[in-house]
Amino acid sequence: MTCDYLGICGGCIEYPLEDKIALVAKSLAFDPYEVFLSSESSFRARCELGIYHKDNGFFYTMRKGKQFVCIQNCPNLVLNIQQFLQVLHPILHQRDFREFINKLFALEILSTQQNELLITFIYHRRLEQSWLILATKLKKILEEKLLMKIALIGRSRGVKLVVDRDYVIEKLEVADKYYFYRYDEGSFTQPNPSINVKMIEWILSKAEKDSLDLLEMYCGCGNFTLPLSQKFRKILATEISKTSIQAAKFAASKNKISNIEFVRLSGEECIEALTFQRKFRRLDSINLQEYTFSTILIDPPRCGAGERVCRFLQQFNQIFYISCNPATLLKDLEILRQTHQITALAFFDQFPHTQHLESGVLLKSKNNS
Repeated sequence: MTCDYLGICGGCIEYPLEDKIALVAKSLAFDPYEVFLSSESSFRARCELGIYHKDNGFFYTMRKGKQFVCIQNCPNLVLNIQQFLQVLHPILHQRDFREFINKLFALEILSTQQNELLITFIYHRRLEQSWLILATKLKKILEEKLLMKIALIGRSRGVKLVVDRDYVIEKLEVADKYYFYRYDEGSFTQPNPSINVKMIEWILSKAEKDSLDLLEMYCGCGNFTLPLSQKFRKILATEISKTSIQAAKFAASKNKISNIEFVRLSGEECIEALTFQRKFRRLDSINLQEYTFSTILIDPPRCGAGERVCRFLQQFNQIFYISCNPATLLKDLEILRQTHQITALAFFDQFPHTQHLESGVLLKSKNNS
């Protein structure tokens, strides 16, 4: 990758994929494993950029430790985000938009593969309704110049203003079938679309058609859930974020999938509900006793699943574990391998030029092997 800021802005370092994989693969002592490569550039579909003000203008910035590094572009970003940043900068330096950039602090940008952008402008001043007038004007200019759909959001403490909408609809082709997803502003989405599809397809390839049911924890907006609905009789999918659950339900309806129940539950609450330690009004319409789970899928946050969740996972015949943090994955697997054995392993280079590594592990119970 050619980049003027490589090793400077704090976003990337030259870290060979082979080195990232070697440590985890050695620790797991499992072979063979699969490796899925990402494009070296234009792979990242969401980003956060700081804003540095100087001489009545501004620069895009990346944070390196406690310092800010001014940048003009980032080749990691998908092309329509790069184009947007190049077009936005001179427009906002025009006199008409001087008030628009007053105390602008940061940008959050989310792109879809259908050439749509969701942009959040974050301010250190309270936004008034007058912001909507300028934002609506800006949206029109940007769409005409870029020939793409754009939704704009303004945020300041206690204030959220929306031009058009606060979400985008993504369309992914997974194993020769299309799925629609709703990505809401501020909610988690996989940042590398092509690698995301490869992760979903890897799980699909390992999940055999099952007449029993799937439990999914940390389901997000239904990223893995929707395609997996074809593999299981029923799916119960849980997630702590109310916005993500609403997006998942929207997506299930849009994709005409009827064998999934999405419920807002944390990991701890999910365990309490399924072990009948506690009743939740959120589950009043769902009869948990109708489910017979054979498989569980988890995609936990960077902190990992933790001991209590891992002990809970041990009761399932089959475990799919998607991890964004090798350190917490290895710690969790110390528990899971007491009762299960790894039968498939894959590495996904979701973040090229960094030390980050996404992993996929399939474990099966030793009692049923």
